[in-house]
Amino acid sequence: MSDETIHEDIDEDIDEAADAKALETAAAKLRAFEDDVFGKDVPRINGAIERGVGSAFAKMTDHQKAHHAALENLVAAEKAVADATAAHAKAHAEHAAAEKKAADAEKAASESE
Repeated sequence: MSDETIHEDIDEDIDEAADAKALETAAAKLRAFEDDVFGKDVPRINGAIERGVGSAFAKMTDHQKAHHAALENLVAAEKAVADATAAHAKAHAEHAAAEKKAADAEKAASESE
């Protein structure tokens, strides 16, 4: 194997890792942050970190709290984009169905004359 081939393979592996990281969901990023800061065994209520007085969440630094809040906002924004994308696709499908129905009705009307 040539030196150039080895470098190309390494570059491809780096590109694949970068692509995988870019595809990581906001929820996965939030979970990874929480696992890193609180540990994997931190108490969760309905999947969310416990935030009461004396909890691990309450003991975070201001920077950690800001980072956590930013990730939570990212999760909400990602969900909003997914919901909007689904609504957009549904609207296009309904529009296409309505166009077909209108075209079929126009064809039926012209044939009956």
